[in-house]
Amino acid sequence: MFKKSLILLVLLLPVFAFAEDVKFPKMEGWQQDGEVKTYNRDNLFERIDGASEFYFSYAFEKLYVAEYKKGDAELTIEIYDQHDPVHAYGIYSMERPPSADTKPIGLEGYYDDATLNFTTGKYYVKMNTYHVENAGETLLTKVAQQLAPTLCADPKLPAQYAAFPQENMVPHSQQYVSTNFMGLSMMGSAFRAKYTGSEGDFTLFIMHKKDRDAAAETMKKYQEFSQAETIGTKEGEYTIDDPFNGTIYLLWKGNYLVGTSGKVTPKKAFVLAKETMANLKQE
Repeated sequence: MFKKSLILLVLLLPVFAFAEDVKFPKMEGWQQDGEVKTYNRDNLFERIDGASEFYFSYAFEKLYVAEYKKGDAELTIEIYDQHDPVHAYGIYSMERPPSADTKPIGLEGYYDDATLNFTTGKYYVKMNTYHVENAGETLLTKVAQQLAPTLCADPKLPAQYAAFPQENMVPHSQQYVSTNFMGLSMMGSAFRAKYTGSEGDFTLFIMHKKDRDAAAETMKKYQEFSQAETIGTKEGEYTIDDPFNGTIYLLWKGNYLVGTSGKVTPKKAFVLAKETMANLKQE
């Protein structure tokens, strides 16, 4: 068993197979099974039928797939080009299990039952093995750590995710909802993170609009939807009685809307919103 495990703990060679602007690793003892396959928006359904629309909503551009074999063992690497780090981390965060034991692979990654996923730069990478006993996690981690720097040399958490205050935030709960935030089409996309407080659990969110006019239009439509007695048109603090999502505390400044939903006091909500707003770059 010990000898078998040693064989599986392969060393990666500093050689890569190119596929346009991405490079796949060549591994000692493993043979690439066929050519690298590529998919775009026209044929992604051939690879992930039923899930392609979800990937499109996160600015999907291209998928590269390489498959390897070593005897009966198999290893597959999928590299999704999601256009930019915001969308790459976004779709990764939506698929990441809440209980994931995250690791500093690329920007962030995790291993779960013969699968290792990570994100770095504009890429979301999904890797899995079959019939690799005992050392599957070690193998995938070794491959991922070699692959990640070739995709992005210096990955950083995009500013909107990094803007959330750390105190009382549930670890690794930052996410990006690409459309229909809170189930409302008028809201569009939003960044969110979960928190625990004295009143209970709540969500802090950031809506980044293209400019002040777009933020103003969202505010107008949201107030109309909530049947506000008067429609506020000035930047500042708002309390929205959302018939679907309960009381929402919302701070509007420039092209950003920062708010909370859930069990939180107005005072705490606006303190957090102001702290978050201060961490954001106005445009």
